[in-house]
Amino acid sequence: MLAILIDYLGSIADAFVNPQKRVFLGYLASALVIALAASVLAAGGWRQGLRAGLVRAFDRRIWFSRSARADYLIVFINRAAMMLIAPRLITHMTVASALYLWLHGWAGMPASPSPEMPAWAVAALFSVVLFLADDFSRYAVHRMMHRSPLLWPFHAVHHTAEVLTPLTVYRTHPVEGVLFALRSAAVQGLVIAGFVFFVDSRVDLVTVLGANALVFAFNVAGSNLRHSHVPIRYGRRLERFLISPAQHQIHHSLAARHHDRNFGAALAVWDWIGGSLVVSQRGEELRFGVAAAPGHDANSLYNLYVGPVRLAAQAFRRVPPIRFLGRTFMQAFNAVRHGGRPAAARVRAFALGAGVLAAATLAAGDLSAAEGELDIYSHRQPFLIQPFIDAFTEQTDVKVNVVYASKGLAQRLLVEGERSPADLVLTVDIGRLGVYADKDLLAKVDSDVLEENIPAHLRDPEGRWFGLSIRTRVVAVSRERVEPGAITRIEDLADPKWEGRICSRPGSHVYNRALLASLIAAHGVDKAEAWAEGLVANLARRPQGNDRAQIKAIHEGECDVAIINHYYYGKLKSSETPEHREWAESVQLVFTNQEDRGSHVNISGGGVAKHADNKADAVRFLEFLTSPEAQRLYAEVNTEYPVNPAVETPASLAEWGAFKADELPIYRIAELAPEAQKIIDRVGW
Repeated sequence: MLAILIDYLGSIADAFVNPQKRVFLGYLASALVIALAASVLAAGGWRQGLRAGLVRAFDRRIWFSRSARADYLIVFINRAAMMLIAPRLITHMTVASALYLWLHGWAGMPASPSPEMPAWAVAALFSVVLFLADDFSRYAVHRMMHRSPLLWPFHAVHHTAEVLTPLTVYRTHPVEGVLFALRSAAVQGLVIAGFVFFVDSRVDLVTVLGANALVFAFNVAGSNLRHSHVPIRYGRRLERFLISPAQHQIHHSLAARHHDRNFGAALAVWDWIGGSLVVSQRGEELRFGVAAAPGHDANSLYNLYVGPVRLAAQAFRRVPPIRFLGRTFMQAFNAVRHGGRPAAARVRAFALGAGVLAAATLAAGDLSAAEGELDIYSHRQPFLIQPFIDAFTEQTDVKVNVVYASKGLAQRLLVEGERSPADLVLTVDIGRLGVYADKDLLAKVDSDVLEENIPAHLRDPEGRWFGLSIRTRVVAVSRERVEPGAITRIEDLADPKWEGRICSRPGSHVYNRALLASLIAAHGVDKAEAWAEGLVANLARRPQGNDRAQIKAIHEGECDVAIINHYYYGKLKSSETPEHREWAESVQLVFTNQEDRGSHVNISGGGVAKHADNKADAVRFLEFLTSPEAQRLYAEVNTEYPVNPAVETPASLAEWGAFKADELPIYRIAELAPEAQKIIDRVGW
């Protein structure tokens, strides 16, 4: 028993004397020096600045607050818990050994196939790759914990801290501790096995005091100030590459505009690429913690340890087990994804990574297209376009091949160049069509049929892309709790009377970005931003989920109003699952702005690939998609409105009510999308 107690106390002391740990006394000392230096510089005099810095660094109101005292208690409890759990977890060497043996069996070749490298070069390369992989995985898991309804209750324990001290880094639920331990084992095992097999068996780190030199530099540079009330900024430019203490403090901010921002540990590039980066502002005052019901004690041991388990269990019960596992997997996959058309810098960054992957794929595959066949690159899921392909083939005897991917097809076309087999590209919104056009990946098409069947404002003036179906962004309202006519314009959602009553998916999603772009076109940037600020202020919960989830939230009483694409309502209404039909029956659709410009619409669309070998059949397929037969299929299969004005709206859609559509040239949405994203970032939607 005494030996166990000694080990326990020793493991706690180790955190302060081991340079591989965050709160090593040397790192705490360097953080204090940096904080005092910043205070002296800000005060303009060393005596006054030093005094103010010391007062701030050792403020009793912080170090002896209930929140800080909870931090200290959690350190002792979690250390005991992890002593019991850790021996039962998989280790990085187990992962490395298993992966190494698998590579031998799969590749059938000896290890170390690369040319001989100096030992120092191997160590330097290994240190950099391990640092990058570890940092990226921290970002990905951290983001997933914010987005997953199952995992957020556990991670919320960390965010309940109302004051920040260096020991707040240990304010975590044991479930999060286990998850991050498994993450570390997986990443280290993967990198070690990969290096031993593909690079050199002499794997070693470049170290300082036994710690990875890059991690050491990160910690010496003031990593412990991330959990403090000292807002050290790096400046706007550097903060796009490195997470400053002030940026991590923004991550802990109670303000809605800061929710789900700055997930990164050391590097900011992951947030930059992922669209979650916010740079710090000089003089910005922050409050920390998590919004909670009145009377909720965020620092009680029951709420810190048992409460998350209860909330996670409730989240689990709301979803059948099989769907739950699939949803959790997709949450992990989407943790690093940033939908739609991001800023140009992020496009270049994404293109670089996707281009490398595409190039590797191309090196292993044959790009030649079969003569006389039509090859389509599609962002639309296969089951949504197969009925159209079957009907087209029946009419023309043309065989159609489809490559489906939700992302990366534009980058693949770029890499393939003239060797690409693609004849036709099909996408799901104007933003992606704009990407293809901007990258000069589409051919100009001259077709009288397409010009007759598609209104001018729903096709490219230069004939590179064409709208094929219409989807409108509508407002869903509770039949029970919202009076008919209470909302008539999309602008109404910024009215303070809807505070705490609106649900929405994240603003950075292409659907919401397009909606905001239409408001910029209608009112200008300033008024559009004021609307977005008002909307965020009225949200009942942080933006999350897809459009189906918003309808479900209304049904369950979490909110009364939501922004959705109309066809999600249709899919729920016709679902074979009774529960889904109940969700749909609980809401009413509002087609907004019917007395002025009309409801905002977007399109699914397509264009002929620039280097198409079978351009004739590609154009025939586009023409077919605008024919009455295919336009009716869009309604039956996808619950979308016809783009061809000569085709009547099918009865299944007409029963929801007729609506006037905004006739803003749709290409303006693509042009204004980058400005819309900037607003979304600023207001924290």
